[in-house]
Amino acid sequence: MDPYPPYDPNAAVPPNGGSNYGPNGAPANPGAGYAPGPTPAYPNPGANPGYGPNQAPGMGYVPSPETSHNIGYPPVAPPAPGQGPYPGGGPYQGGVPGMAPQYAPMPPQRPGMPVAGWIGIALGAMLVIGLGITGVVVGLDRSEAPGDTASDTGADSGGDTSSDASGSDPTEAAVADPVADALVGDCFYDHGDETTPDLEATTCGAGTFEAIDIVEGTTDLSSCDGVAAVDTAVSSTGANRVLCLSYTAIAGDDAYHAQVDECVYGSSTPSSPWNVTDCQDGAFKVIERLEGESSTSACSDSAYYIYGVGYSTDQSYLDVTLCLQMIYASGDAGYAEIDDCLSMNSDYTYFEFVSDCGDGNVYVTGRTNESVDSESWCNGWGWAYEEVPDFPELSYTLCWGYL
Repeated sequence: MDPYPPYDPNAAVPPNGGSNYGPNGAPANPGAGYAPGPTPAYPNPGANPGYGPNQAPGMGYVPSPETSHNIGYPPVAPPAPGQGPYPGGGPYQGGVPGMAPQYAPMPPQRPGMPVAGWIGIALGAMLVIGLGITGVVVGLDRSEAPGDTASDTGADSGGDTSSDASGSDPTEAAVADPVADALVGDCFYDHGDETTPDLEATTCGAGTFEAIDIVEGTTDLSSCDGVAAVDTAVSSTGANRVLCLSYTAIAGDDAYHAQVDECVYGSSTPSSPWNVTDCQDGAFKVIERLEGESSTSACSDSAYYIYGVGYSTDQSYLDVTLCLQMIYASGDAGYAEIDDCLSMNSDYTYFEFVSDCGDGNVYVTGRTNESVDSESWCNGWGWAYEEVPDFPELSYTLCWGYL
């Protein structure tokens, strides 16, 4: 909505007054770019679309709607890790010591004992030895049976006693350490929070953390300080290393990590990516970066604040808001209000704010964000306009007169 009420420009009197002005505040000797009319008359709001309902981006103006991103986040809890193999290759399997049958040598026949008698004695001895071996086997099998059951259920008795001696759970060895195995470029979901991470390896995308640097030989999380675009750090005591992690708010977006004085550009469509770009006409310059904040209403009041981009996540420490200034080709004309004094260049194309009207050469006589015929709408005053196709609410027409 246009914040400036219509009024009669014929009644406008330059702030400094003087004899160097023609009728209705027009210059006595207007230069190129100034379009004087026969009798400058300010547009009639009832007959002309000059001051429309769109709000102009002036001093402290906050355009609407603001761009806000809602970030998807991974499942609340990771799937339970599967139980790995037992240490040592498998559960304890009871062995059975065997004993080969012993055959006594056949003694030479002696008088008084028939051969059949000796054969009977030998067979009897073999039978006794065989029964003894069978008893040993059966006895061993029974004594080991409880050990197999205990090992399968993780009890302390029987089974593999090496695990009991160390006092550790055999299943712990099967849990992988994501920090120990990570490489630069790997991505993770973090099911924990800012102080207690719980990483799960995954493919890179929105809502994930990417390992952008790895510091070996330490568990000091401050090792990642100074690494660009780092949002958190995770260490592993066993691996003695630290992962420096960078958050991906939206797939294809890198403006999330933009800093003050960098320039970005994107779409006003919610949840669409923004990207860092060169600072040039038509780009947005970051004038304030608010971490832990997702609402653009938190941006400070500023003559140049004109647009905001907010990133919202389910972890508040990852929320970010960028407060932006558009770089208009015509300079400060895009932010000037009625009666503001400006310094205009000799080509009538670029304007700058001045702290004192005595340092300027023009002042603003009218302004609108409506799409109008600038020359006829300004009705004899000088004029400047700029169109912003992707953000039409930031387009404007400005009328000016000489001081």
